[in-house]
Amino acid sequence: MRVRMRKARRIRRLPAVFPVVAAIGLVVPASMNAAFASAPVMTGGPVVASVPAGRAMVADARPNWAMSSADRGGVAVSGQLDLRVYLAGRDPQGLAAFDRAVSDPHSPSFRHYLTPQQVQARFGPTTAQINAIRTWLASAGLVVTGVNQHYVSVHGTVASAQQAFGVALHDYAVQGGLHRAPSGVVSTPASVAGAVLGVTGLDDGLPRAHPADTLPGPEPVTLRADPCSTYFGQNQAVAEPFTYSHVGVWTECGMTPQQVRSVYGADSSGLTGSGVTVAVMDAYASPTIGSDVSTYAAAHGSAGFRAGQFTQSLPAAYNDVSGCGGNLWYSEESLDVEAVHNVAPDANVVYVGAASCHDSDLTDALSRIVDNHLADIVSNSWGDGAESDDTPAQKAAFDQVFQQAAAEGIGMYFASGDCGAEDPASSCNSGNTKAQPDFPPADPWVTAVGGTSLAINSNGKELFQSGWGNILSTPNSNNSGWTPAPGSGYPAAFDAGSGGGTSPDIPQPSYQKNVVPTALATTLLDGTTTPGPMRVVPDVAAVADNNTGMLVGQTQLYPDGSVRYHETRWGGTSLSSPIFAGMQALAQQAQGAPIGFANPAIYARYGTPAFEDVTDTPFGPNVQFGVVRNNYTNSHDPNSPITTRLDTFAHDGLLHATPGYDDVTGVGAPSPTGYLNSYRR
Repeated sequence: MRVRMRKARRIRRLPAVFPVVAAIGLVVPASMNAAFASAPVMTGGPVVASVPAGRAMVADARPNWAMSSADRGGVAVSGQLDLRVYLAGRDPQGLAAFDRAVSDPHSPSFRHYLTPQQVQARFGPTTAQINAIRTWLASAGLVVTGVNQHYVSVHGTVASAQQAFGVALHDYAVQGGLHRAPSGVVSTPASVAGAVLGVTGLDDGLPRAHPADTLPGPEPVTLRADPCSTYFGQNQAVAEPFTYSHVGVWTECGMTPQQVRSVYGADSSGLTGSGVTVAVMDAYASPTIGSDVSTYAAAHGSAGFRAGQFTQSLPAAYNDVSGCGGNLWYSEESLDVEAVHNVAPDANVVYVGAASCHDSDLTDALSRIVDNHLADIVSNSWGDGAESDDTPAQKAAFDQVFQQAAAEGIGMYFASGDCGAEDPASSCNSGNTKAQPDFPPADPWVTAVGGTSLAINSNGKELFQSGWGNILSTPNSNNSGWTPAPGSGYPAAFDAGSGGGTSPDIPQPSYQKNVVPTALATTLLDGTTTPGPMRVVPDVAAVADNNTGMLVGQTQLYPDGSVRYHETRWGGTSLSSPIFAGMQALAQQAQGAPIGFANPAIYARYGTPAFEDVTDTPFGPNVQFGVVRNNYTNSHDPNSPITTRLDTFAHDGLLHATPGYDDVTGVGAPSPTGYLNSYRR
């Protein structure tokens, strides 16, 4: 699967058109459900299915677009495939149990983490398991092309794959073409089933990657039209229609490094992230990231990276650069790296680049982090889109890496998404047919970071904060008002908002018990009631609204062909994830020990001064608020016409920021006075 960045730019995937028949219809492997689950464990794939005697089902490998109505029959058996057979390890249940104990502040095993080598020796696959899998695959005619502690890669014909995995591969008419996918469940000989986590590569819903692609130069410049304000309310929009019965205010220009540290209380904490390493993971690698951070720091009077403070872990080669957006990932990297550095200026930062935006390469990059313990904190500003867009087999592969991270004391942080509930009716939806949270944020072993709108005053302190979700209006024909009425017009007028919602597949982790309201945990976004409480996203929140976001500096390509450094305002949960990762670096410095998988500690702080309870109504019920902003009709061209719009805050569609835990901001946003202090010894 091809994934997308978390800003407004989206990498399109095949549409999610496979119907989710019920809350228990599409499920994930037991290893994921058992993570912290208090609900019954569900295993397997879409029911109903059976396999021949002597075989056993493994995690389902059918993509959600493989509908029977789109089935065009079997594929040519001579076709060539490259597949991965992911390894379950010798004790997956033991790994989950260890992770629960090592992450639980009340457990005697709390923070007794393992090294990568110890994790593999205790929980990784045995030589006997690997050899048995290799023998089975070879007997079906597949050629083993590689083996590591996570998977066995193989090459062979469709005929051999069908024999090995007990399933016919069919063509499906999707998105104007034919795409291959399994027509039923995947199975293995019962003798090796316990060692197999899942199989990926049986579908070809995406173009085949092209190895050894060359990375392009800087991406086209992104320009924000004036005017803007250095703090909320500085400049009034006196020539525009009244907003909410008063003169409106222009959007903020973007927070500086000093304003970021000020609004979260980092500047007065005495903490800088010293001694902590944070990893930022995206696809590809900006060729100018080092000089851009230096230029950015100099422009704002802050410290750049010291020698050796910033490092990179990059793949030997890149692939599918054009299909994945190529240099569009550079601004994501710039945003993530600069956000972490702004919050935690003395933390070491390692940028980990994936070879492409495909799940296989992203999984490899994540594995590179945990296999070598490159960092204690990992920020990810990408995602696969709606939860049902991933096959259970691929989810299992991700989940296993996240569990290994927890065992090593590594915290995985993911942007929760920028399209609210992924409502199919909204314009920002990725093509799925059912509202649901995104994956990997819904995985129970990661910390999903949602978004807020965070306005600052002239002193760089918080003026107000609300859940992030924007409804757009434009001036009417005689410039006397706004159309649609401010705050109305969902879903057509919905622009973007914090990702969240109740998972249809993953039971409630124990850390959410007694915190997430029962009504929220047992009701899906379509109103369906679940038989037990489910995982709800996000866990926590930080600033994400582009209107109240952060200035980001980057070398970009201008329309005249020149390449120049430029600063612009960025937001999205692409910002909230590295902001919170930076806060975690400060918190880790404060407690003098790795935080590890953070969710148990985060939920233990729910309702304390550590978190600000963020709602949609900071000024009281029925009080609307927002900003006026100008946009270039072509954001790459400063000579293009300018349009004016009103962004009304705190409207996240099907999601709502309410008092207490909610599906927009989780337990809340870190308090500038209480969060870091809660970690001091």
